[in-house]
Amino acid sequence: MLIYSITNEIELTTIPKWAEWIELRVDLSPTLLNHLSELTCYQVIITERWNREGGKSSKSLSEKLDFFNSLSTQKNLYFDLEIDLLDDNIEKHIDFQKYILSYHSFQSLELSVMKDKLSKALSLNPFIVKIAQTCSSLLEVKELYQVIRGFGGKVLWVVMGEYGKLQRLLHPYLKSLGTFVAYDGRETVAGQLNLSDVEKYQHLLSSKLFKWGGIIGGKQVFSSLGIDFYNNYFKENDMEACYLPINLKEVDLSDFFDLIENNEFLQETCYGFSLTMPFKQSIPYLFNHFQISNLLIYGKAISFYNTDFDALEKIKQAFNELSIKKVLVYGTGSMAEMALEIFSNYDIYLTGRNKNKLVEFQNRRKNIEIIDQISPEIYFDLLINTSPIGMKGESFSQETGISKFKYVIDLPYSISEIPLQKEVEKGKYISGRVFWVYQSERQLQLFKERIEND
Repeated sequence: MLIYSITNEIELTTIPKWAEWIELRVDLSPTLLNHLSELTCYQVIITERWNREGGKSSKSLSEKLDFFNSLSTQKNLYFDLEIDLLDDNIEKHIDFQKYILSYHSFQSLELSVMKDKLSKALSLNPFIVKIAQTCSSLLEVKELYQVIRGFGGKVLWVVMGEYGKLQRLLHPYLKSLGTFVAYDGRETVAGQLNLSDVEKYQHLLSSKLFKWGGIIGGKQVFSSLGIDFYNNYFKENDMEACYLPINLKEVDLSDFFDLIENNEFLQETCYGFSLTMPFKQSIPYLFNHFQISNLLIYGKAISFYNTDFDALEKIKQAFNELSIKKVLVYGTGSMAEMALEIFSNYDIYLTGRNKNKLVEFQNRRKNIEIIDQISPEIYFDLLINTSPIGMKGESFSQETGISKFKYVIDLPYSISEIPLQKEVEKGKYISGRVFWVYQSERQLQLFKERIEND
């Protein structure tokens, strides 16, 4: 159940084809009521959100009931009424079958309060109970889910805040009757889905549970090339699967996997995850796998892979026939470690900004030579850049003082051209996008095996 939430008259002209339910936020735009006669083909929720719960209405209970009663002759209308407006002496003759009884909390989750709100609302037998709760951690999301699951009623629940997007993308698996969708750029709370999300994630419109997975990382997951790549592939090949952005904090990792383990729908339909730093190390460690990995295939048996390694090995093949002797790896992270391993048969050098990490590398790897970052006179046949230098348009040579190299493998990828590409002759630069394509093809192969062979 997707509900298109409309906040102004312009959005009335953009009602998507999939919409069966729409919400009119008349507290934000009272003139929306002038268009009710045009909306008889939809189920319409009239919402005049109370100012204590994020809206602009200050009406009392009696004023709200009178307002809703004035519209009740239209059979396609439903009315949002805040639970906290109701008192113990509420008239028993009111039929709440046309009501969505709602509760919005922008404070920290209080489980006892939430249980009281749910008990009170469900006892009145409304059409739906709606719960909107701000959650600052995945633990709170998990606890809220457990409370709602315990009631087993007709509850539409949404999370607000930094975990709102994730909960709403997963709402079909989390026993929520539905979620709300906004016009792009008109989201009323943090984490609300918009029209572009629905277009991108086909599982939101399905009547069945899709196989699901995604990319786990920081905020960069929302701009990952994989979001469109995998979802487009699934759509074009009629695969009932989706690939989601999963923005987590490291402290929430165990709660994320606990949430999956304690939800049969999430557990049975999950096919796996791409992992970004710093999770390439911490997530494998959660499962007692002590090697850096960027792919987790999830199922009855959990498997880890490093498709970054596979991709760089494939790129290396292009250099085997070239007269390359001296290779410089720039950076001190896991990608640098991987490059040192794969190109260890060359004369290999390492540098970067983190001097402590350079010392650690030198102690572990006796076959490499550490150089000063400012080494303008040293020439290298091949530069492998594993750092983010260039992602913001800065010049690699100006930033590092290293400028004499013939070939470049630039592992970071960007939608726009990275200046380092212009510092070598045409045809002697391999971009991070090429690297990404190689590793994503390998990930797709493994994802498909899990999805199709389940």
